[in-house]
Amino acid sequence: MNMQQRLSDQHRVADADTSASAPATQQMPSVVLACRNVSHSVGDGADQLHILRDISLELKSGASLAITGASGSGKTTLLGLLAGLDVASSGHIEMFGQSLQHLDEEQRAALRRNQVGFVFQSFHLIPTLTALDNVLLPLELTAQASARKLALDALERVGLSARLRHYPGKLSGGEQQRVALARAFAGNPQLLFADEPTGNLDHVSGQRIIELLFELNSAKATSLVLVTHDLQLASHCDRHARLEQGRLVWQD
Repeated sequence: MNMQQRLSDQHRVADADTSASAPATQQMPSVVLACRNVSHSVGDGADQLHILRDISLELKSGASLAITGASGSGKTTLLGLLAGLDVASSGHIEMFGQSLQHLDEEQRAALRRNQVGFVFQSFHLIPTLTALDNVLLPLELTAQASARKLALDALERVGLSARLRHYPGKLSGGEQQRVALARAFAGNPQLLFADEPTGNLDHVSGQRIIELLFELNSAKATSLVLVTHDLQLASHCDRHARLEQGRLVWQD
């Protein structure tokens, strides 16, 4: 089953994640993500649009970073570059000490495999699969040991043990996002990217997702990069930067 076909095209989670072996894991570097003088443009000549300009940042193991900004400011574009889903026009990005610019698409996918998780605003659950199967599928595709136990434990952690056999259409928005969180954390990723994880939720559900996100971050020591409009969510992160006219303006 092709993982790329399962998820939204705009996020382009590469199906190569499921086809290459994970690199040998050595001691986790203190800096898991580094971005140096990254700029990104689309188009050519007079039609060229400069989306990001001279972006630099660093994320240490277990730390959290929030990126905020107006709609259309380039937040999701930056997230895709940091995750290696797209390649920057210029500059340098390292993930787990490896330069993304020096890797092809398949190699970047292999680097993400079993090390990177994603949480999306629109959940991106597969409607024909139960909550349990939605969490179980990526674990099985990556041949994760004890996949079923990991999926059950993850759903229990987000309080959905009683909803294992329910399909997404029978779950509330908050419950669907909790399934998405369980899916993201089930494989114990070292780095998690979240694109507006509370954007489609009411205040109460959003607050619960914020609590769960940082409970799991603490329990798993997972590094977080969050793109959000939610300043309350941003305030929970170790660092907060706002994108303005393509540049990062640090808020801390």
